[in-house]
Amino acid sequence: MKKIIYLALSFAILSCSSKQTEEISTGDAKQEDSKGIITLTAEQIEVAQIKTGKATKQNISETLQCTGSIEIPPENIATISPSISGFVKDLNYLEGDWVSKGDILAILEHPDFIKLQQQYLEAKSQVEYYQEEYKRQGELTVENAASIKKMQKAKADFLASEAIYKSLKAQLELLGVNTSQIEKGDFVNEFKLIAPISGVVSKLNTNKGKLVGQENFVYEIANDKTLYLHFKVFEKDISRVNVGQKIVFGPLKKGTKYEAIVQRIGITVDNTDRSTMVHSKIENKNKSLKPGMFINASIYLNERESYTIPEEAIVEYEGVYFVFIQNKNSFELVKIERGAKQDAFVELINPSENLIKSDIVVNGNYYLQSKLQSEG
Repeated sequence: MKKIIYLALSFAILSCSSKQTEEISTGDAKQEDSKGIITLTAEQIEVAQIKTGKATKQNISETLQCTGSIEIPPENIATISPSISGFVKDLNYLEGDWVSKGDILAILEHPDFIKLQQQYLEAKSQVEYYQEEYKRQGELTVENAASIKKMQKAKADFLASEAIYKSLKAQLELLGVNTSQIEKGDFVNEFKLIAPISGVVSKLNTNKGKLVGQENFVYEIANDKTLYLHFKVFEKDISRVNVGQKIVFGPLKKGTKYEAIVQRIGITVDNTDRSTMVHSKIENKNKSLKPGMFINASIYLNERESYTIPEEAIVEYEGVYFVFIQNKNSFELVKIERGAKQDAFVELINPSENLIKSDIVVNGNYYLQSKLQSEG
């Protein structure tokens, strides 16, 4: 018990100042206090496996811990449905297959598709007829003012037929039909579903012979080359988060860490848990991240360059922090002010020049503490 009391007193002596002695802290150096200094032999230093290091400068910041998930952005997902109803004749890809933009996914057929081509040719003929009639009535009107009404009707008929013709032409082109081929009299018996994006077939929603319409999707394609991070930040912390801040994230199970930056911050707060969604786009080059994965994320706040030391170098007593510094065979207990912790390093607040230049014990602190007690 006497030894423990002495150690407490040693810490207390170091954490107080007197008229004659100025404290060694992160500010100016003070005169040595023998109560906080111990001396070891070379053999004891070796037995204790004491190792030292210097305070080093590095970028450090406070971190905000969040949880979230990985999703595919909407622009990288495509749902493919036919423009008109059709029976599935061929399916060229299965789930898990990679497809490129422009590939033929499926072939469909239906009598209505043939009828659509027939209507197109009829509309084209009517356009030609009404165009000639409109032209003829215009020429007659020049000679006879009473023909204006007939010319107006001819114009209306022409414009109406032209609208129908253009509509049918657009529908056929949407189905991948070359209308010039139809105009030659070569009808097409089947139409195709074309991949609008490159990606992996994530869903196949039909089978051969099945009738599918506009309300049914046949394929879903997803491209996971680019992904979105979605994670929650609670209301009390959202004011600290800004676009451009660094994010370090990874799967819930420990593994590889990835970096991103904050790109979008939600504008509403969820009433259920008082949180706001924060978003970031990431490149998934090696395909190691999967949509739907849950992740842990750290947002780096107020990043700055500071002097740091390994966390294991710090000795704590009643909320006050110290380090041992080595001078040959002597070890002195020095009070410090610690700042943010990042990974295994801790920031030093306003460290003195003496502390920066000193050899700080990073291994063997437990032995030194025990020795300090025993000398009591």
